[in-house]
Parts: sequence; C-alpha cells; structure tokens
Amino acid sequence: MESTYQAPLTPEQLAAIIAGGGFARCEDPTTHVQYHLIQLEPSNLDDDYIREKIKEAYADPAGFEPLDMATIKAELRRRLATKHESGR
Repeated sequence: MESTYQAPLTPEQLAAIIAGGGFARCEDPTTHVQYHLIQLEPSNLDDDYIREKIKEAYADPAGFEPLDMATIKAELRRRLATKHESGR
C-alpha cells in the first residue's frame, strides 16, 4: 500500500465534519465519486508511554541504560489493543 497523502481540509470540509458530528461525506461533482471524512482524536498513549520509557532509560546514574525495544513495543501493542477493545 502506498503512503497516505495528507492535504489540509478546506473550510467547507471542516464545516461539514463539525456539522456531521465528526463525519462527512463529500462527492466529486464531476465523477460522482464519494469520499468519507472521519474525525479521529489523537492518541496520547503512544507518546506518553514512549516518553516514560525514555525517561527511565536516562534516569540511570551512569547516564544511559539501554532500552529493551522488543518489550516496550509488545507492551505498547498490548495497551493499544486494550484501549481499542474498550472503545476509548
């Protein structure tokens, strides 16, 4: 799959998302292709958890303790799955 191209929303698209409670359907008037815009809140779980682990790594008096990235990633996946299952 190709990487996603991100473009800024037009004022009309943003207004439609707000009016639709976080969802808007837009249609290209020429091709009649429909596009769905969905508002998603950013997740701080990733950032907070990673910041916590980096802080722990640098808290060592010697100046640095290597991070166990496999364990950190597994825990992050577990937290994200739990968050997704709970619907939060």
